[in-house]
Amino acid sequence: MFATGVVTAVIASFNLAHASDAFPNKPIKFIVPYAAGGATDTTARLVSKELTAILGQPVIVENKAGAGGNIGTDYVAKSTPDGYTMLLAYTGPMAINPSLYDSLPFKPQQDFAPVTLLAQAPQILGVHPSIPVTTVDELVAYAKANPTVLFFGSSGNGGADHLAGELFKMRTGAQLTHVPYKGGAPALADLVAGRTQLQFMTIPASIGHIQSGRIRPLAILAKQRYPLFPNVPTISEAGVKNYDINNWYGVVVAAGTPEAIVNKLNTALIKALRSDEVQARFSGLGLVPVSNSPKEFQTFIAAESTRWSEIIRVSGASLK
Repeated sequence: MFATGVVTAVIASFNLAHASDAFPNKPIKFIVPYAAGGATDTTARLVSKELTAILGQPVIVENKAGAGGNIGTDYVAKSTPDGYTMLLAYTGPMAINPSLYDSLPFKPQQDFAPVTLLAQAPQILGVHPSIPVTTVDELVAYAKANPTVLFFGSSGNGGADHLAGELFKMRTGAQLTHVPYKGGAPALADLVAGRTQLQFMTIPASIGHIQSGRIRPLAILAKQRYPLFPNVPTISEAGVKNYDINNWYGVVVAAGTPEAIVNKLNTALIKALRSDEVQARFSGLGLVPVSNSPKEFQTFIAAESTRWSEIIRVSGASLK
């Protein structure tokens, strides 16, 4: 029996090594845990095109939306750990939801093997042009003087944009009323239409409306100014301290995926990010390409989970 066990282990080890060497030899699924058309979906489709050429196998984007990104994320957590099912990991399911939901069917820091970051997308605070403010100070003063007239929309309770608004209220004392929508697109549409007055939104989603003048930008919610809007101050420059809201996108696979496959995907994804087409398209969308090693990405996810947990705690935000 001992000899049989040894032989079985040797065969399993050989098969695993062979599978890693041959990877990929069939199409790869790239799961996006949100609906088609959003920034997360666009990011995945841009990268998948380059990845297909690099790996020599189709990389097929599949949208599995629902429950704040939890459905698609859980699908990958429970997938076969062979590298053929990747997740477009996003701030919400990986770093925010664990502190918002009473329970999740997956554990972001245990159930996944991080591959690499792909991009970061700082949020921006913008108002409808009808609001008589051009700076954050003016917005705060206006909100305090008119405590019932300013409504900010978000993609839904517990989203990064909702949390950004709650933290802003905490840091400034501004009187704002939250309006949750079923997604960022309808929230943005109501801001443009003037049915809400301000929003804490991602640059990829809002860039066209800002450039056309339908939204007036007041501050970048990050530590550095943004190249596409060099005249828009950071939120710190505008006088609000200890406030940094940065969305990010990355790639993870199921925990237990062989290290050789994870490293092969990491190398291919970094090469895809460096392509001229991805660089140009990301820039046009307001995305900042970022890559790192699997270990660095693992550390990053842990730090982000801690950071967002604190934001949720101090803001008092909840799903209720």
